[in-house]
Amino acid sequence: MISRNRSGFTLVEMFIAVVIIGMLAGIAIPKFGNLSEQAKTQSCRHNMRSLAGALQMYYASTGHYPHANEGHRWRKFSAIEEYLQNWEQLKCPSCDTHYRYRITGRDYDNFSIRGWNRNCLNNHGMYVNGMPNW
Repeated sequence: MISRNRSGFTLVEMFIAVVIIGMLAGIAIPKFGNLSEQAKTQSCRHNMRSLAGALQMYYASTGHYPHANEGHRWRKFSAIEEYLQNWEQLKCPSCDTHYRYRITGRDYDNFSIRGWNRNCLNNHGMYVNGMPNW
């Protein structure tokens, strides 16, 4: 009687392993595929929150927002650079644009913050009246 030593896998075993790996990949890839964009959105919102805090510190120390009474135009954050270090480096991670603010309200006591690109406004929201709007 000849004894055969089996080594390796049969074709059926290999096929089952490939099917299982394919099913696991089909579940995992869609779950983690959007993770990068979610991280960029959260980073953008954190940047806007930091800028809102700097505007509120400016208001607390001066009693008005920068460029108040000068119209409702979108402006750069250069006026509050003493309240926020490296404001020029704060950019929306998705569209790589700087943030802008606008002072609004009847008494110029509200502000809005958003990225200067429409993509940031559409994807990440904005600050309106000092509160997140997303």
